[in-house]
Amino acid sequence: MTQSTPEPTDSDLDDDPGVDGGAGDGAVESQSSATVKESSRVTMPVAVPVTVALVLGLAVGLIAGWLLPRPGTGSDDATAAAVEEQPATTPDPGAGGQPATVLNPAAPSPVAGGPDGTEELAGLVLGTEGSLVEVFEDYVCPFCARFELSSGAQLRQAALDGELRLVVHPIAFLTEDSPRAANASACVYQHEDTDTWAAFHEGVYQRQDPSEAAGQYTNEVLLGLADEVGASSASASCIEGGDYLGWVAAITEQAFQRGVRGTPTVAVDGTVTDVSSFVQ
Repeated sequence: MTQSTPEPTDSDLDDDPGVDGGAGDGAVESQSSATVKESSRVTMPVAVPVTVALVLGLAVGLIAGWLLPRPGTGSDDATAAAVEEQPATTPDPGAGGQPATVLNPAAPSPVAGGPDGTEELAGLVLGTEGSLVEVFEDYVCPFCARFELSSGAQLRQAALDGELRLVVHPIAFLTEDSPRAANASACVYQHEDTDTWAAFHEGVYQRQDPSEAAGQYTNEVLLGLADEVGASSASASCIEGGDYLGWVAAITEQAFQRGVRGTPTVAVDGTVTDVSSFVQ
């Protein structure tokens, strides 16, 4: 993938970060008998390096807004599955009953079969230096859209400026649209430059239906978006062929195994970060 500098994107989000600091409730994805329910939002405060913290402070406190299935309870195709209802802050097995704040293991294991340059960190990589900032997100997740459209461009710019290594893990668990969108993103990442991938990545979120309506990301829709951002026929063939669906399933399972409990989740050098403390 040829890296070039994307233009920052403005957001017209409201000013309410919607973070539950222990006294209120926020929207969260909780799966019980295949039914979406409301619960409190995950907050996991931890100190981060100043440069990274300032960038993540633009995220409007939306980290870990949507719950994932526990490891071992998700479906084999890495899409939505019915699991037992669980609290928003789920104790990490073996962690003494405390909510997981450090991913286990702290660094991702290599996952083959993805786009070039993604095997070592099991995600779409921007930047080569600085702290490792991992973003776990599902393209169907509404809070992921708000996170990306408010601060995604700034994170990418920081990575391209050499301030951090950004790894986007496009995991897929919410609906059947999730793996299709993640596969398409991987295809564009593989065959196009950074600007084109960033435009596609943002475009998927801009077109998102926050109700998680089925069929919002068919291959036809994704091919149309790829064409709009100037992606090549190689990307189109990759999208149609589902070239990276297996890779998407593998990195989704790894996210479960590492202790990821929600999307969007951001980890800095393996430590899960709550950006609400940086929102004024």
